[in-house]
This record gives sequence, structure tokens and C-alpha cells, in this order.
Amino acid sequence: RSFGGETGHCARGSGQPDISTPPAPNLSPIFSIIGGRSPSSFARGPERRMYGPAGTGVSGSRRRPGAGGALPKHTERSLASAVPGALSVTALCTALAEPAWLRAHGGTCPRLELGVADVLGRLDSALLEDYCMNPQTVLLLRVIGAFCFLGILCSLSAFLLDVFGPKHPALKITRRYAFAHILTVLQCATVIGFCYWASELILALQQQHKKYHGSRVFVTFAVSFYLVAGAGGASILATAANLLRHYPTEEEEQALELLSEMEENEPYPVEYEIVNQFQPPPAYTP
Repeated sequence: RSFGGETGHCARGSGQPDISTPPAPNLSPIFSIIGGRSPSSFARGPERRMYGPAGTGVSGSRRRPGAGGALPKHTERSLASAVPGALSVTALCTALAEPAWLRAHGGTCPRLELGVADVLGRLDSALLEDYCMNPQTVLLLRVIGAFCFLGILCSLSAFLLDVFGPKHPALKITRRYAFAHILTVLQCATVIGFCYWASELILALQQQHKKYHGSRVFVTFAVSFYLVAGAGGASILATAANLLRHYPTEEEEQALELLSEMEENEPYPVEYEIVNQFQPPPAYTP
């Protein structure tokens, strides 16, 4: 007597059923629904993602730091903004040391060039006696010197941040948003405004004390004025270089740091990688 069925039958004349191994189920439709991947790709995929570098077909080789498949590390340094920052520092230092800020013509003042260096420290009384400047002009020139010092400090700090690129959150935000460069631009603009004010005061003083009755009196700007203007322009370029640069988001930075730490902590020697390059992927088991 036999019992029909798909999974087994009982032999004639024996009391024990003969149970045969059921056929393996066909999982191809399930894998096709998941994403069109074959069962072998699920077996080889994790191995390739874990040990093989992206874009290569070699499995079982773990990435090493410095290898061709290493992740690019983001740096906070910026050469594009450091170069204009260095030019700004140099221009401000030169402008402060240069004595020629303003030139007066047609008056009784024997000095053709006036500047910040004339009022820093001890003031020469001949400048007031010869009607080269008045006490208000002296005060303005000293204020100009103070703003030049502040501009040098701001531009120098911005240059150091661009060169070293610190990872501290406060310093990183200061560098990325170019706060120091923006302050340098504002201070250069303030110096230019005070220079114009001082030139108007000197022009009025020289018109009151002309050298000759019909002399033409005028006051022009000298080299230090244009150096300050150039420093402000260089700081504007550095600000644009920082603000227009693409920076990774906070999540991307955390992911890059985690992956770089995983690459640096290499648990396997090089011999293990060479041996594993020739090992085939494991067979698929349901």
C-alpha cells in the first residue's frame, strides 16, 4: 500500500515511511523584489563592502590608510584666503610705517608730507606753529594710527586661522564666516574716512594761511592712503574666498571622522590582505 504525496511515500510491505528531502525553495522572485540582486550578490556584497575598496572587484582586501581607495580628508586650511590676508597685513604695516599720508600745497606749512608718524609719541611743536595742522587734526591722525593697529591685529589673526585651520568649533566658525577679514575691511574703511576728514581740516587751515595772496591751495592723498585702500580690497577677496568655499555638513564631518578612525585602526597585517585577495567568496546558503 502506498500513500501518494509530494513530500514522501510509504514502501510496499514495510511499516516505515520513506521521507525524501524536499526541494529547495526558489527565492529568485524574492530577491528580484528586493532590488534585482542575485543570491550570490548578497553573499559577496557585504564582503566586498567590508574588505574591498570602492570601484574594484577584488574581495577580501581591506583598505589601508594612504591606499588608493582611502577617503579624502577635509582640511580647514585655505590658501585662497591666506594669500590676500598676507597682502593685507603687509600693506597695513607698510602704511603705518610710511610717513606720507597727506600732501599739502600752497600754504605756509614747510612740510610737504604729513602722516601718522608725525603725531605718534612726542609731538613736534613746529607742526602747530607753522600751521601744518591743528589739535583736532593731531587727534584724528592718532585715531587713524589706532585703527591701523587694530586692522593689523585682525588681519594677522585671520591669516593665522587660514594657514593653520584649527578644528576648535569657535575658531572654525570664525574662520569659515571670515569675521576677522570683515573686521579688517571695516577698519580700513574707517581709516579712509578719517583720512578724508583730516584732509578737509588741513585744507581749511592752509587756505587761512596761504603762502602767497593768489596761491592755489590743495591737499592730496599720499602712498599710505592707497596702501590702506589696497589692504581693504585684499581683505574683501579673502572674505569672498572663505564664504564661497564649500564646506561639509555636520553629519558629513562626523561620518568622515568615523571612517578615518576606522582606517587608522588597522586590525590586520598586510600579509593577511595579500592572502585574502585570492580567496573566493563564501558559497550561498539559504
